[in-house]
Amino acid sequence: MRTLLGMALPLALTVAITGCTNKELYQFGQEQQESQCISEAVSESQINDCKSANKPSYEEYKKEREAVVSS
Repeated sequence: MRTLLGMALPLALTVAITGCTNKELYQFGQEQQESQCISEAVSESQINDCKSANKPSYEEYKKEREAVVSS
């Protein structure tokens, strides 16, 4: 819960100040997720896994989201 709040506040401030697009917000979220993964890693191997994790592009995410929302 604390991590979610820690991520939500900067995100809300970023949106309020800059008026980010959905794509920028998605990319920000992906970067935050990778950063969190790296900070919790205990070995170089885990850090490399965090950096090379298969992350869908915004376009792929958008297609999947639209498919779920429309069904």
